[in-house]
Amino acid sequence: MTVSILDALAVTPTGEPAMRLSIAEFGRYLAETADTKDDKDREARHMRRDDIYSDGGVEHLEALIEAVFKDPRVRQLRKEWAPYTRFNNALKRIINEISTLYAEPAQRRVNGDENNAAYRSLLERLQFDAVAQQINRLFNLHRVLLVGFRVRRRPDDTREPVVDVVTPRSFRVVVHPNDATMVLGYLIRTSTRAARGRGGKEPAWVFWGEHECGQFTAEFSPIEGTWKDHGFGVCPYVHIARGVGRTGFWPGEEGEDLVAAAVAIWFAGILLLKETKSATKQTIVAGDVGSAIRDQPADSEVPSQIPDGVAVNTVDMSMDLTMFRDTIDHILESVANAYGMSAALVKHQGTQSADARELMRVPLRELRREQQPLFRLFERRFAEVMAAVLKVDAPDLKFETEGWAMDFGEVQTPLMPNEELDLFLKKRAAGLDSTIEFVMRHDPDKTRDQAMAFVLANIDDETWRVREMRELQALSGAMGEAQTGTVDGEQPDNTNASPEDQAA
Repeated sequence: MTVSILDALAVTPTGEPAMRLSIAEFGRYLAETADTKDDKDREARHMRRDDIYSDGGVEHLEALIEAVFKDPRVRQLRKEWAPYTRFNNALKRIINEISTLYAEPAQRRVNGDENNAAYRSLLERLQFDAVAQQINRLFNLHRVLLVGFRVRRRPDDTREPVVDVVTPRSFRVVVHPNDATMVLGYLIRTSTRAARGRGGKEPAWVFWGEHECGQFTAEFSPIEGTWKDHGFGVCPYVHIARGVGRTGFWPGEEGEDLVAAAVAIWFAGILLLKETKSATKQTIVAGDVGSAIRDQPADSEVPSQIPDGVAVNTVDMSMDLTMFRDTIDHILESVANAYGMSAALVKHQGTQSADARELMRVPLRELRREQQPLFRLFERRFAEVMAAVLKVDAPDLKFETEGWAMDFGEVQTPLMPNEELDLFLKKRAAGLDSTIEFVMRHDPDKTRDQAMAFVLANIDDETWRVREMRELQALSGAMGEAQTGTVDGEQPDNTNASPEDQAA
């Protein structure tokens, strides 16, 4: 039984229930508690993370240049290089390295053949393996994430399931008045491009709770006609957070070390490229230059024309660029080491064996295993949300979550083809693998029936080959063995035969 947010918030500091809030009172409560300076600062931090992860963030580099340089000309000379220094994205590299939970597709299932088929069909329609991989990466980037499920209605009135992934730059939480760790609902940024406006009442936020939903303006004024009971019985949004032992909901500034490293590397890259361009020998001219040609190109391929009686000297204006490269490498290795990546792994040094590569990735494997309990709990809750929403909005796609279970795909260091085949043969002999599964792993587009047909076709080909080889085997006794008989009256060559065969 769900409870309205208007009743859940109407409690005294001692926990006693009070008079139900009106929607207008709820809007004022949101403006006071969910639109603070801390909320705005947090959104700005996570917006910067999103921008840098997606290879944006030039404006953040320009703001840094504004802060550390005072001369306008010096600032402008470095701002010109800001868009071209994003070639070394340490934040994206590390986030992708530690987010391998769904590098191999997970296996999800529910009880009942038809029920399980409906569930798997829904996951395929949502491309959930790809979505889950992105969820894993964005969670490690932000340390908290909101994932929602809805059924949208297309213009032709067909229904289409959709997964929404919302980062902290775009949502806020409504918590219990007496318990900051109890989430009662979510405020999610929204926008519309309606052909006909609402007369100044444009929605900027949408609230979702377990019982109802509604839209609010940027000032948290409720928009008339949007507040309603959704009837799902659950909130269609599920958050992922490491909240054990932490007061409050938000993770603070955890993860800002990666942002600082990425910005510092890009800043050093700006200095590197700027000084690479500026590395030159500057010409100093002394004497009567009144007859000298003006605006001559300062290029090594264009000779300068200097009048008589003028002295020319040069000053080397370049600097040692290795200090910038060393700084970039030092920052990258330091922050990568904090996340379980050795310098050799970061630089892809050498060509190691599979065992050596596996040893280097042991810390990353441990981080991956740490994430499994959290994401298994999230996936179970999200499956329940999908089932509840489909029962109301798309009954033809519904399924039951009874017996829900999942197995994460194990990520292994790539083996050489002969090593992979040897491992498969040993596992098959022990009853731990099958030829059909082996074929399907190498060609994921094949169904089980197609894989079986592929194996049977190979068996038929080999049967034909063995049958056709029988005449040759009869003549020679066996393929690769020494001949002991005659062919057309000729004596065989027994030079390489065993002593027993020669005696015979």
